[in-house]
Amino acid sequence: MAPDMSLRAPDFLCATLLERLQFVVLEHIAGTHFRVLGHPSSWLFRLYPEAESGLELSVDTRTPVLHNFLADAAEVWQTGETRIGRSGFWTEQTAFDVPWHFEALALREGTSRLLVIQHSTAAYEQQASILQRARDQALHQHEHERGHQRTRQTLTMQLVDMERSRDDVAAILQELGLATLLIDQAGQVRFVSASAATLLELPSPLVNPGLRWDQLLPLTKAERLTVQALLEQPIAQRERVRGHIDTPGGRRLWLEIELHDDPRDRRSKIAFLHDMTDVYHLRRLLELKAHYHDLIGKSRGMTQIYEQIQDLARVDSTVLIEGETGTGKELVARALHQASPRRTGPFIAANCAGLTDSLLGSQLFGHKKGAFTGAIDDQQGLFEAAQGGVLFLDEIGDIPHTVQTNLLRVLQEKEVTRLGETKPRKVNVRVLTATHHNLTQDVAKGTFRADLLYRIRVARIHLPPLRERKEDIPLLVTSFLAEGRASMGKTIHRASPTAMAALMDYHWPGNVRELKSTIECAMIHGKGDTLEATDLPPELREKPADLAPEPTGQSDERSRFVSALGQARGNRTKAARLLGMSRATFYRRLTELDLPTS
Repeated sequence: MAPDMSLRAPDFLCATLLERLQFVVLEHIAGTHFRVLGHPSSWLFRLYPEAESGLELSVDTRTPVLHNFLADAAEVWQTGETRIGRSGFWTEQTAFDVPWHFEALALREGTSRLLVIQHSTAAYEQQASILQRARDQALHQHEHERGHQRTRQTLTMQLVDMERSRDDVAAILQELGLATLLIDQAGQVRFVSASAATLLELPSPLVNPGLRWDQLLPLTKAERLTVQALLEQPIAQRERVRGHIDTPGGRRLWLEIELHDDPRDRRSKIAFLHDMTDVYHLRRLLELKAHYHDLIGKSRGMTQIYEQIQDLARVDSTVLIEGETGTGKELVARALHQASPRRTGPFIAANCAGLTDSLLGSQLFGHKKGAFTGAIDDQQGLFEAAQGGVLFLDEIGDIPHTVQTNLLRVLQEKEVTRLGETKPRKVNVRVLTATHHNLTQDVAKGTFRADLLYRIRVARIHLPPLRERKEDIPLLVTSFLAEGRASMGKTIHRASPTAMAALMDYHWPGNVRELKSTIECAMIHGKGDTLEATDLPPELREKPADLAPEPTGQSDERSRFVSALGQARGNRTKAARLLGMSRATFYRRLTELDLPTS
């Protein structure tokens, strides 16, 4: 039986008209989500394929102009009035074989918030035809009045203005919703889109004739020169330019500027402004998570170190920083100082290794004139110099036994007595210490005082060796390359995959200090903008299987030295370099570990 058309005639007629007029009606649900009403035209499913099954869709950046129009539509829906908001024409090409032109209307019907979209190719072509006829008519009039010089000049100026207007209309139609500038061959801005005006916080999307692009975009000098050079280059050689400007409202705006030729006149350029401010701040946030003061790393071990530093910075107790040579113990001490209330006070670092009792005692506690041979003047020590700040005692495990006694008294009494004096002086100093020794073993051997150990080890931080946090190596390499570019004038910005693989496979007995020296050495030999594996030192170019495994943990320091000597085939100088220490320190440690020095 045929359907009762009398009951369905109005709905059927309405649906047929909407389809013939190429209309699609969407009802707003929430956010960017819409419900399709009636029987939509097939072109909707070309733009939003998911609507074909559920008759629901989300307006997103696949149709950027429509997506941007939602903000204007929301204002219309909120007013509750009967007015209609119009998007103006825009063109979609990616989903169709030929460009299709559309216009959207926003209106409210009762409680329903409606978005009506029409495929309006005919209306678009009608407006384009009007523009063309106006141009043809002006040219025709110009030909008829060629004999009159004054009239010809006036008409020429009118034609130029009309052509510019036509270009502006075309730019609006083609680039609606994008932040764009139209720049002529003289560098003057002839058109600013509404989105660009909003982005740049301009009072109007129109600018005064003759305003140059570099006045509208107050970039840095280097960035302006880069943009100017790209304006003069062919399109194949242009890249995006990154820069920042300060808007009239005082906001720092980070942009990527993309330059294209105007399809109507290649002497003019269309500049696309991409707002990268959120991306920039996100990158900064990620960088901050991988850095803490001068420490670099985002491995679990390093993030735990950052947390310990933050906790210990709030108190004033002594801290023992443990770790192998080259792991960055002094950087941890400096980070503790910078994060603490003592940051405005001095930070004094002293290396306790290799000094005699009298020299170290004089350096730490000061001396009176004539206290010993060569003491020609009164001299304050490092404790007094660090008053109100931090004194960092590196390699405290090498401090002579007699100086250990005096140091313990200073830590207990908070006062120091210069050599040759009897009157103590009050000091207000936080003491941080560091060592690569196992001080517990040194106490057992009788080379380090147990009571001093307990005094300096109120809190402790253990730095992991680089081989246990290799995921931090790419971050460290990036940082060291940046330092090298600044100091050497090189242009190396990255390490090749093979070079990075070699850096990741190496066991790094000298830890971060050795990695930094390796990058500096490789940059000296490097060419171009990429660090290659052939630029690395020989020990990194060997196969990993040829390298002896590195013992882990401080408890087997004797094995570390034996392993280094084995890798260096008995060469003490090379073994010291593998361990990241000086020859003098290496020979002293050989004696302490009862290993042959020759």
